[in-house]
Amino acid sequence: MNKQSLVGSLSFHLQRALVIRSEFGLRELIVRLLRRLGLGGRELAAWRKQKLEADAEFDRKFGTDTAGVQNLAGEHGIVGENAKHGLAHIASDPLQFRQIMDALNLPISDYTFVDLGCGKGRALLLAAQFPFKTIIGVDFVPSFVAAARNNVNAAALRGLRGDIEVVVGDATQFVLPSGALLIYLYNPFGSHVVGKVALHLRESYREDRRPLVVVYANPVHLIEFTSCGWQFMTEGSGWVALTCQS
Repeated sequence: MNKQSLVGSLSFHLQRALVIRSEFGLRELIVRLLRRLGLGGRELAAWRKQKLEADAEFDRKFGTDTAGVQNLAGEHGIVGENAKHGLAHIASDPLQFRQIMDALNLPISDYTFVDLGCGKGRALLLAAQFPFKTIIGVDFVPSFVAAARNNVNAAALRGLRGDIEVVVGDATQFVLPSGALLIYLYNPFGSHVVGKVALHLRESYREDRRPLVVVYANPVHLIEFTSCGWQFMTEGSGWVALTCQS
């Protein structure tokens, strides 16, 4: 790593540390640092083992590369001013995703699936196993979008649908398509951005009052939705589904 890249990476991590301390306090900052160093305890170690096994199985099946944790440090060309509020990308769990779809019991073929903060495209490929009308992924990191497109192409060779659109964009400004929507978030942003996304989605609904469901997995900043008019539709282990009535 050259000197410029090192300085950029250190600056990014410092900004993220300040945001975490501001939002969650010093204790949470220390806990997250210990986790990053592999000192998170037995429960975290067990979760990581299960996650690694599930990720490896998925990627073997579809010839993709969606596993692991992708940090934003060192990534170039990020769109918008929200880089310091973005979180490391972690791929969605296949079992949880299917449980969500079953619990929602929606006429999926009428809905467009939009993953805000899609990372390398795991959720897009999971959605491709259901008859969504259209599937769209949005991420503000160009390298993640390129990886997601590669994964879509690889999975298409194994039988999944290949008509998935992946675009570089800011989730707080992305122009949503018309028609029924299922918006998916897997804890991709800090509270600052989640609040903006919640307001942006609400305004989109007010302008075009069509069915709009938000699935928020690992809903750390749920209050940002509920405080601006979003209401519970249903929930499960580690996720909630929300709708907007106004």
